[in-house]
Amino acid sequence: MEQNMGKAANKQADLNAQNSLRFERKFIYKNTRAEDLIQTEILTNPFCFKEVYHRRSINNIYFDDHDLTFYKQNVSGDGEREKYRLRWYNDVFSEIISPTFEIKKKIGEVGDKYSFRMKDTQFSLKNSGLKEIQNALQQIMKDQNNLILATKLKSTQPAIFNSYERRYFLSSCKNYRITIDYNMCFYNPNTYNFTSSKITSDDIVLEFKYALPQDTQSREVSQHFSARLSKNSKYVTGVETVYY
Repeated sequence: MEQNMGKAANKQADLNAQNSLRFERKFIYKNTRAEDLIQTEILTNPFCFKEVYHRRSINNIYFDDHDLTFYKQNVSGDGEREKYRLRWYNDVFSEIISPTFEIKKKIGEVGDKYSFRMKDTQFSLKNSGLKEIQNALQQIMKDQNNLILATKLKSTQPAIFNSYERRYFLSSCKNYRITIDYNMCFYNPNTYNFTSSKITSDDIVLEFKYALPQDTQSREVSQHFSARLSKNSKYVTGVETVYY
């Protein structure tokens, strides 16, 4: 009896782990407008996508070590790789309000994400130095007994600033999500005045997201996208745009 219960518990744990993994398929569109893309390829999809959230401005600080290890892992297509970023939602990029520190993990073609929310935390990139902000973030993590995360952050430094606008869509079956990212900007955080390093991109990134069990039917959704599947990473794009 106990053995059977143990097997059932392990099976459920495996299912929970599997359901937390998801695909994030990316398609890059050039020379088009976000609204045109939404009207012609999302709202006309047979899976009946509807907009489910208001438009948001997303801001990120991507962290890496001195050797840009995360960048190199992504470019080389390592089977297991990570990406560290601080994310916040605000139309004013320089004002960091209630950010979330995220570790994104990629295992083969699927990924998972660990999020550490810092509610009521606020910084200004105009009034505080990057080292000061990073030290404060580490202290918040320590205060909340997340010593592992604080140690991980300590071994990195800001590598890229990035911002863009996003719109969200959900299929009628609730199994598939699409986000549209546009008006992308990249900054070099290591310049005296980071705003002077701003570089914009007209590319639009369509991200098609779904859990592992929905992979088979996903092809019925994506075959209606006119762009090709891409290995696009905003972090990789940012590094190559700003530094190379």
